[in-house]
Amino acid sequence: MVALIEGSKAPDFQLKTSRDKVQSLGQALARFPLVLITIFKVHCPVCQLTLPYIQRLHAGLKAAGAPDRPEHASPLPDESPLLVVCQDSQDETREFIEQYGLTMPVLVDDNLDVTLAYGLTNVPSLFLVRADYTIESTIVGFDKSALVSAAGRLAGEDFALFTSEENTTLPAFRPG
Repeated sequence: MVALIEGSKAPDFQLKTSRDKVQSLGQALARFPLVLITIFKVHCPVCQLTLPYIQRLHAGLKAAGAPDRPEHASPLPDESPLLVVCQDSQDETREFIEQYGLTMPVLVDDNLDVTLAYGLTNVPSLFLVRADYTIESTIVGFDKSALVSAAGRLAGEDFALFTSEENTTLPAFRPG
């Protein structure tokens, strides 16, 4: 099975965060025109490379305020157009959050239900999903230009996901 591709419909899902709050794709899509789903595993080196930049995107979105949200949708404390999903246990997920200083909510998919629904064989896998559940883009592994594009779609074209030094030192791509 291959990860869902651009143009596919993203399956809805509902998972608990590492803090025992329930979040779903449907809830996020009701509040944001685009949602970025990032699925990872704590012991994956390419995930460890990618997640700090997803955290940077989260911090940038929080600092700028929530992007375009339908007028009827009220803000929530953990509201974000980012759904970060960990394939590991709640304890391993919490350790990873602490080790990497993540402040964004991280959902726990320890039964791999979301992983299987999205057809994953590699992580990290990222999906930029439109409000109608259509997958706009799929990223498998660390793909610097695809990450910049997704960040630009969520935070605006002027958002700098990578510093100028990181742009020259980071690899363009690493497979997951």
